[in-house]
Amino acid sequence: MRRRFVLVICVIAMILLTSCSSAEQEGKSDLNGDAEKDMEFSEKADSIDSILAESEQLAREYQEIYEKAKERDALDGLDTIRSIMAILGESGYPVVDTENQINMIHPEMIREFNDAVEAKRDGAVSLFLVTKDGGFVRYELMTEGGKVQVERSSLGWEKGEPCAEMLDSYEAHTWRMDKESGYLYIEKEQPAGYDGAIGFIAVRVEPLDEELRELNRKYILPAGYRHTNLFLTDWDESDLGGVDFYDLFEVFYSSVYGKDMPYESDFQKQTYEVPAEEFETVIQTFFDIDTDTLRDLAAYDGSASVYEYTTRCLEDWGHPGFVTPEVRGCEELGGGMLRLQVSSVSQQDIAEETFSHEVVIRLLPDGGYQYVLNRILTSDPEPRFDWYSERLTVEEWEAEYGGS
Repeated sequence: MRRRFVLVICVIAMILLTSCSSAEQEGKSDLNGDAEKDMEFSEKADSIDSILAESEQLAREYQEIYEKAKERDALDGLDTIRSIMAILGESGYPVVDTENQINMIHPEMIREFNDAVEAKRDGAVSLFLVTKDGGFVRYELMTEGGKVQVERSSLGWEKGEPCAEMLDSYEAHTWRMDKESGYLYIEKEQPAGYDGAIGFIAVRVEPLDEELRELNRKYILPAGYRHTNLFLTDWDESDLGGVDFYDLFEVFYSSVYGKDMPYESDFQKQTYEVPAEEFETVIQTFFDIDTDTLRDLAAYDGSASVYEYTTRCLEDWGHPGFVTPEVRGCEELGGGMLRLQVSSVSQQDIAEETFSHEVVIRLLPDGGYQYVLNRILTSDPEPRFDWYSERLTVEEWEAEYGGS
């Protein structure tokens, strides 16, 4: 009986010892796990600090360029941006501007990284996008197993000194290199209904001929897509009825008169009487349209020799547009005429929003130019131009919104 009692005690003791040992090991395991997490956090923090410190040092290398451009109010000039890009490029990084107006430096590094993504190999690269205020946005890109992790930071200037900060970190919801257009698309997934900062970028990786870029800057970008339907509808000089001349009056006023347009809009519907000569000079600078035809197509008041010009307001201002034009080809037609092949680029990588069109330009002896025709080339009979809203007349606005 006593031996049986002793045996039971021994068994209980062994169980207790085993339990204590397991608990001790589990405790050690928890401590080790916490230590590993702390170490990972510390290493990541050190990495972020290193990136931000390097960004500030890179900015100091072009600080003289920044300061001189700021004095001349030329931070957003292409020459300034190109000079900043060159300094960053000397450090061995791929660099482009946020507006995709200058060919990327070191595009081969982005191509190699994209190859790693597609092959599901490990890889990493830093990408710099120079902004129009003398700073840049930096993307640390890392790939593993075909997924792309993005660490995004920015560099700005405070009291004349570079200041870098971390913006966000995410796994790319979309990573796509469109080899036909030469663009890279990166998208951050956003919750439904999110109305904060945009979560996508479109970056031109492949070079574009500088002459085509200059044609785009001179003839297409000034009008663009958002606030005029000049390139969003078919028309030619024999039929200009579909073109909104009030949009064009706003777009080209400053280039004709060398000053801001005096007709202010506070997002309420405003109507002004514009002297006929003033309105006609702007439109006829860019279109071969006779005065009688223009007066028939616009709201001309012959008794006062004025045009009734109605501003846009909040209700017909249009929506944010993330589609931009890019000239991809040019053909000389003779007689001083150029045919430009234009393709749109969607930063959101939405195929339904993109389209192509051709624009014919007439070059004038005095160095000016006129628009001759626009023709939509997309196969979609009704392409989406969600960013553009037709201008409401005063009557339409009052009927819809009660004049308030």
